[in-house]
Amino acid sequence: MGFQSSRARTALGMICIILAALRFSELSWLLPILAWLIALGGIHEMHGLARQRQIEFSAPVAYVSVSALVASGLVAFEAFPWVAFAVIAALLVCVFLEQIALRAERGTLTNVPALFLSVLYVGLPLACALQILRVDRFYFLFVLLGVWSLDTAAFYVGCAIGRHKMAPRLSPKKSWEGAVAGLLGCLIASLLQRAVFPIDLSWTQVVELGILFGVVGQLGDLAESALKRDAGVKDTGTIFRGHGGILDRIDSLLFCFVAFYLYLICSGTAAVRVLS
Repeated sequence: MGFQSSRARTALGMICIILAALRFSELSWLLPILAWLIALGGIHEMHGLARQRQIEFSAPVAYVSVSALVASGLVAFEAFPWVAFAVIAALLVCVFLEQIALRAERGTLTNVPALFLSVLYVGLPLACALQILRVDRFYFLFVLLGVWSLDTAAFYVGCAIGRHKMAPRLSPKKSWEGAVAGLLGCLIASLLQRAVFPIDLSWTQVVELGILFGVVGQLGDLAESALKRDAGVKDTGTIFRGHGGILDRIDSLLFCFVAFYLYLICSGTAAVRVLS
């Protein structure tokens, strides 16, 4: 019970900080800085996971690259895909140059992919998050509260009645009961937000997104579990009491930010909001 209470308090504290930044315009500058700090912390944890497998990619190159990728999320909405692509292309070149200049042929097949994946895995979703925030702060809040409800429902129901293991080799504690509860929790939270907040989404879109987050968020959780399992660690870090590391806390959000950004693009919703 103590662990669960600590977990809830940590999550609630993080939510309150973000809500304050969304509510008060004079604090809006906090969110890009927070995204940048999260990106640096995420890269630090990815570097630690890689070292568990004797993979030594360049941390300075990773820090600079992820900072540039997150910063690309601050550009105009219509320019973001091109700027992000340019940053990713430059990253690929820089990674190979660093490997050739400092490490010659040693570890190319492991160091280069590990660094490239780490920057994309952490940086691209956070850049998408800043783009979502740029379009509409309520969209950002919609993702945040939906995924938080997903994680909370899945955790507590899984602990209480979880019997059927979902992916025992990746994450022994995850159950199908928790997964279903998480999806329903996310869907209910999405519908409640549509009723309470001025979110420019139809009820049909809200249902679609609630289900999408419920599925994609749990895939993100399993993806991070696969990384930890390969590295042979339980948590990516210890920065959050009751939560483990940064990546342990945002694993579901990472995939959902990208999914929601793509949904806005494909549905044309973002274009309407930007033009209006």
